[in-house]
Amino acid sequence: MLNKKICMLGSMSVGKTSLIRSFVSSIFSDEYLSTVGVKVSKKTVTVSEREMTLMLWDLEGQDDFGDVNVSYLKGASGLLFVIDGTRGHTLTQVLDLRGAAFEVVGEETPHLFLVNKSDLREQWQITDAILETLQEKGYEVLEVSAKTGQNVEEAFRFLADMMLETA
Repeated sequence: MLNKKICMLGSMSVGKTSLIRSFVSSIFSDEYLSTVGVKVSKKTVTVSEREMTLMLWDLEGQDDFGDVNVSYLKGASGLLFVIDGTRGHTLTQVLDLRGAAFEVVGEETPHLFLVNKSDLREQWQITDAILETLQEKGYEVLEVSAKTGQNVEEAFRFLADMMLETA
């Protein structure tokens, strides 16, 4: 069986913990729990008829890369950059985190941008034009909702597929 480490990166309260809880346990809570340091969860999935255990590293919220403990990123097979669609500045912060993370793990590391809170789409500051620009630059972007579960399973499985291709 394959074991793959995935690190979740993003600003505080973008929904990293909620996305993991939705994926691993199909649970959502409106109660905000701030992650201190790192919390590791795991889930086994089948990808292309192969079992893969995903070790999900939920890193505490970072507003800039100086806040990230670089040792947490070492050995990562994949990265999920989480953006809060209702807070436009979280995209800028994720783009900064992305560049700095790649200095540690390399640009070839499979990764996705997850724009969370699709259930609040009418409140988004991240516009369709911004999403199109990201996709034109070659970024893989998925709209997700930890609250409703929209595209959560698909996001983790898509990244697992990407990691399997590079294994």
